[in-house]
Amino acid sequence: MAQEKVTRQELRDMHIGQTRIFTLMEEKKISSARVTAQQMKNEKEGEWLVKPDYDACAVSITRIK
Repeated sequence: MAQEKVTRQELRDMHIGQTRIFTLMEEKKISSARVTAQQMKNEKEGEWLVKPDYDACAVSITRIK
């Protein structure tokens, strides 16, 4: 099920070591998800590894801290 965007709350709710795959409606939202994860890291709210998949219009996000 495709969603509009990856929210900060969804990232906060992830457990350390957890991986989620977000299928998005637009490819440009993949970059937005990466920026959101980086901003939250800079604000000391955690750390995430973001792996984009532009062919599937999806992004895999793993919480690492």
